[in-house]
Amino acid sequence: MQKILLTSLFCLFTFQFINAQTYATDFTENDCDGISHNLFNELDAGNIIVISFVMPCGPCATYSLPAYDAVESFATSHPGKVHFYIADDHLSTACVILENYANNYNMSNSTIFSNPNIAWSDYGTYGMPKVIVLGGSDHLVYLNKNENKINYLEVHTAISNALADGLSSLNNSKANPFEISTFPNPVKNNLTVSYSTSGNEEIKIEIIDLLGKSMILKNNLIIIEGSYSETLDLSSFKGGMYFIKISSSTKEQIKPVNILN
Repeated sequence: MQKILLTSLFCLFTFQFINAQTYATDFTENDCDGISHNLFNELDAGNIIVISFVMPCGPCATYSLPAYDAVESFATSHPGKVHFYIADDHLSTACVILENYANNYNMSNSTIFSNPNIAWSDYGTYGMPKVIVLGGSDHLVYLNKNENKINYLEVHTAISNALADGLSSLNNSKANPFEISTFPNPVKNNLTVSYSTSGNEEIKIEIIDLLGKSMILKNNLIIIEGSYSETLDLSSFKGGMYFIKISSSTKEQIKPVNILN
């Protein structure tokens, strides 16, 4: 029995290791605006590319939108470095349909492709949608998720990991995010968020749901180097999993929190 268990664990570890070492597939293709893109050149330049392979329909939008919102959350801290691509997963949808889909579902800041050389099949099992996060001069796949397995936190974390690996022009402070702790967690009413920073900052505190929708709880907090705590009244929120995000112009950190209301 012990031998079988050890063998199973070894196989699981080997499987995870192999899958952790997957790489992007290069392409040089025009987007729907006629602009040429070489994937590896863009990754080599320090950009992070998030691709959502979609059939332009409501369910695809439901799971693509959190990924899009995660990309957009880096617009201020890493302008021009994190990009959201929409690609047709059936390789037959006209650009105008894909563009209308992006606009109708609030993903207008997307680069759109309808080209058979940009294929979901390069990244394993089929998903509608499938979202992948790509980064670095090694052209690594940081995330590969299908359908309801896609969520804001995982996409955001994958992008952060790619950036933290030195794959973009981060300033030094981005590698040292806020240290955060929360109590109690799970929480029913008041949540205490404790955090520390190594420099002077102007920060905001947000709460984010699983679809990536956020609400600012505290804004324009001026702090100097040291440790702080804030009490957040969460009694009005529906029960479920959320994320507390503390951010400044140079860094950010996210912690999950379970609300019991």
